[in-house]
Amino acid sequence: MKRVLIASCQNNLMSNLDMILKHWGYRPLSSSHRDDICCLLEATEPQLVIFDAPWLRAHAADLEPLVPQLEQRATRLAVLDDCREPLPLLSAALPYRKIPSDIFSLYGLTQAVLQNHPRRRLRTGVHLPGMFRRDGRQWDLTQILTLGTGGMFIRSGYRLNRMENLRLCVPLLGMKEELEAIGRVVYEVQPTPENNYLQGYGIEFTSLSPESRQALSRFVAGCFVRELESPMHRNVPARPVFFNAHHQEYSLESIAV
Repeated sequence: MKRVLIASCQNNLMSNLDMILKHWGYRPLSSSHRDDICCLLEATEPQLVIFDAPWLRAHAADLEPLVPQLEQRATRLAVLDDCREPLPLLSAALPYRKIPSDIFSLYGLTQAVLQNHPRRRLRTGVHLPGMFRRDGRQWDLTQILTLGTGGMFIRSGYRLNRMENLRLCVPLLGMKEELEAIGRVVYEVQPTPENNYLQGYGIEFTSLSPESRQALSRFVAGCFVRELESPMHRNVPARPVFFNAHHQEYSLESIAV
């Protein structure tokens, strides 16, 4: 299991990072104390170290004795940057990956640093009705099983062709909005006993308005937070997720799962 070391002086941020990283299959090690972080850096070889900006400004000098060891290991470093003041540089040989403190940026960071075959965008499990329309045909109903900021997976017995263009309509339940998009078929899943005879298609969004993209991001983040809140129900078919995204942020400090 890949280890991620977290150094932060914000307890709610550490708690949320711990829960999210465990959910993604990593082993988080976190502390706000300088001695704990230094000991963990010496005794373990984390695949990724995440500092929050205030902690790094306060304790950069304490980490200087460990810099040769970090350089030898080529330790990957990242900073949740608040953009308020310049960040101290530990080593020119160990540049930071600076990211905003939000779910999507954290997902992109962990995928880029820790995965051999990284995904580009966050997705989450849903059980939503939806519709798609092929050129010159009527709207067809479908069931959406996963939804992300880059596309979705639908359960469907219709015969669709790879790279076929579709017009899509997705109700963003709880937001009183419908997502309208253009997408294309990028892969097919054939029914087998191993996948419980699931038949469907992966759809990539190819055209989204800025407003639709923003609404989709809020909705996906809200579904992801609900998934974190109820991990025991993740693999159980349930009613569609209702989420009031207008009153929920997806910054790592504020989701408070």
